[in-house]
Amino acid sequence: MSNHSVLDWISVLGPILLSWPLAITVALLFFYKPLYNLLDKFSSNNIQKAKIGPFEIEEAEQNYVESLKLLLTSLVSEQELSHLKQLNTEDNSVPYENTADLIVELKRLTTLNFIAAKSHLDQLPKEGDLKHHIELTPKGKQYLRLRDNLLADQPVSAEQKE
Repeated sequence: MSNHSVLDWISVLGPILLSWPLAITVALLFFYKPLYNLLDKFSSNNIQKAKIGPFEIEEAEQNYVESLKLLLTSLVSEQELSHLKQLNTEDNSVPYENTADLIVELKRLTTLNFIAAKSHLDQLPKEGDLKHHIELTPKGKQYLRLRDNLLADQPVSAEQKE
């Protein structure tokens, strides 16, 4: 009779003890801390995500883009940028007047490899056509494209409006 009651208990408790929900519960209790740490690690990185339509933008990526935007816009002065844009036009003539500031700006653009001098910059005539003495390099063209694309893709922030 006692054997019969033990078999009854095994037949009742066996399926319960060997069921998937119970096995999962035991595993979760056993591995709770490592799983919690793993989930916390992944969720803390994903908290700063924003979903706009079909696009998902992370705040960290936005900060990276803002940093690149700052670097690209601060790399050259407004006057140097003006020279690059003039050299990038289809116009055959880019008039200039030789000043000390112009020479400094052109030397800096040459150092950045954005332009290449066809003749020594210190020997530029007092005035004339800049395209006869300077040419925009592929790196300079790429800089202008990157700068224009980045500025075109990004909305104007409140700091820039002021």
